[in-house]
Amino acid sequence: MATPAKKPRDENTPNLDQNKNDNVYADDKSNCKKRADAFLKWFSSNADNFFNEKVTIGPDGSCAQNGMVALSDIKEGECLFQISRKILLHPKTCSISELLEKDPVNSESGWSELLICMMHEYKAQKSQWKSYFDVLPESVDLPMFWTKEEREQLLTGTGVVEAVNRDIEKIHKEFQSIVSPYIKKHKDIISPGCDDIDLYKRMVSYVMAYSFTEPPKDDDSDDFTEEEEEEKSIIYMVPMADMLNHIAKNNAHLSFKPDCLEMVSTRAITKARELNNQGINFAWPNWHLLHLLHMYGFSEAYPENYFDTVDIPLDTVLDIAEEEAENKDFAKQKSTFFKQKLMEDLIGDVVVGASGILTDDRLFMVLKVMEMTPSQFAIYEEECEEGWEEDLEEDTSALADFDKMKDLSQSWKTIISRSASSCLRRYTSSLQEDEEKLKQIKNLNSRQQYSLYLCYGQKMLLQKLINACK
Repeated sequence: MATPAKKPRDENTPNLDQNKNDNVYADDKSNCKKRADAFLKWFSSNADNFFNEKVTIGPDGSCAQNGMVALSDIKEGECLFQISRKILLHPKTCSISELLEKDPVNSESGWSELLICMMHEYKAQKSQWKSYFDVLPESVDLPMFWTKEEREQLLTGTGVVEAVNRDIEKIHKEFQSIVSPYIKKHKDIISPGCDDIDLYKRMVSYVMAYSFTEPPKDDDSDDFTEEEEEEKSIIYMVPMADMLNHIAKNNAHLSFKPDCLEMVSTRAITKARELNNQGINFAWPNWHLLHLLHMYGFSEAYPENYFDTVDIPLDTVLDIAEEEAENKDFAKQKSTFFKQKLMEDLIGDVVVGASGILTDDRLFMVLKVMEMTPSQFAIYEEECEEGWEEDLEEDTSALADFDKMKDLSQSWKTIISRSASSCLRRYTSSLQEDEEKLKQIKNLNSRQQYSLYLCYGQKMLLQKLINACK
């Protein structure tokens, strides 16, 4: 769970004392260990919890402020710890659960209740989660806490600037219109000091970086009660689970059980190795549209993070398809129809991943429409919903795999390649310039390093797409 980076230690690990932006993490090691020890004592005091004697927590051996390290060899499939659902922190377990049940908080994000209960427990003098909050970092260095100038200088072209701007707008809007009025309304019950936008933003950062969402249960399953089904999308703060730092090539996985959660080793782990959890929370909607730096405050160097993605706007694909068409007027007609009638039903843009196009059906739809003849398009325009469903049944696998893209038509490969090339021009530096900066990576502060990792990784994916379409 430790920040600034849920990543492995290597020669490129940022020097946290290089500038004032990193001082929030320059924690005194002995105090850090004391808090970790107190947290472990609190965790172990619950009879329903289990903590494997083969592991320990603290700053020693961790790539960041705190982490979990093996004291002896661990076999694949061993339970590292088990935590009772009773001490997961969420609206139904907190000390104001009755209030939240009696007077629910409704918000667009769905986070407000959790954030209110977290603020309340953080400020409460006798909260059972005091040791948990004590071991959390004072701040998570997410881009939303950077200056606007830093974001624009370091992250232009990545999509993170736009995502952060949306986040900040929503956070302030939700706090002012929903959270603050609710806290004022129940000021006799909710802990003093919670009506604070800065505290609220800190809790938001904790949820973004450290929360876990239980994977949805099979809708066809009859094995779960109505109450369990109701709770399937609840976001939890999971003490101890967020003690593990995150990397793509992880060696542990959090498993959800009826009465508890278990962290289990996914491979054999040797003594003194750090245990790492998965960096991406797959229960998040559109997880593939998220970036590690945006959500967690760190990036991994390419190609270590095989969850890296880069977006190509649908508008870009459509505009280039228009330019490539022989009949420009007809292509404009199809593109306009698509933008007006279909794009509003699609979420996000074309997403490129480590192996190919993740949203292959979306790109397939765009290319298919743009190659239609007048007679085909007339039918499609009249019955676009039925036509879309038919298109979905076609094989789109050639778009999902870089190695198969050689089998695409030349017209499709040209549109895809030009779209990727267009996206390469939106960054403030070239791929070659990034490669030169990477040679001097140790001279950069952590924000500059993580931004460089993100930009370079995205550009490499775009270049990989271009090469696949040659």
